[in-house]
Amino acid sequence: MNIAFLHTAAVHVETFDGLLNQLGYEGARTHRVMPELLDQARQHGLDHVRAKVEAALSELATADAVMCTCSTLGPIADVVSRTHDHVLRIDRPVMEKTCGIGPDILVAICLESTQAATLDLLKACADRAGTVVLPRVVLSAAAWPYFERGDYEGFADSIATTIRTEVSRSALPDGILLAQASMRLAEARLSDMGIPVISSPFLAAERAIRVAGSR
Repeated sequence: MNIAFLHTAAVHVETFDGLLNQLGYEGARTHRVMPELLDQARQHGLDHVRAKVEAALSELATADAVMCTCSTLGPIADVVSRTHDHVLRIDRPVMEKTCGIGPDILVAICLESTQAATLDLLKACADRAGTVVLPRVVLSAAAWPYFERGDYEGFADSIATTIRTEVSRSALPDGILLAQASMRLAEARLSDMGIPVISSPFLAAERAIRVAGSR
């Protein structure tokens, strides 16, 4: 059994290896890291990298499950999944879980480039589940430079501060969705808020193992 990953940040290799080990997965794993895909998508839009992402995911599709761990690139993974149904986007499992939390969801993102993909998927999952989700988006743009220079403590602190500030200005939401994989680092810093705070990597790793095992 082999699970393959397409990443846009090298830090996710350790993250997903750790999660697979935690979940008892003993099969092979393949990691391809292509940070230029996110950089180019942010600068020029998804269409600029569509062919490259489709090619990379199709090449990895010899594995039993393929996970695209970049939320910005998620819509392209959905397209590839039409011909390779074991190609997965990282945020679908967490979106499905979010739909069961309640209608008032604070959706935290760090990159503007992922907002449309995130909200479109959340709406699609809510429609499929027959529920209503009314997302409140909070952009933690100040956090991303910390991530880019490898200051993950600063990154997590900045996200948590932005979210707490937003919540202090309005009603407490039913739950908080940390929409990008890297944002899981802030999850523990928000555990005292008394509401669900969820991120994508653990649920995505579970889904990848299940899909790989079914082939």
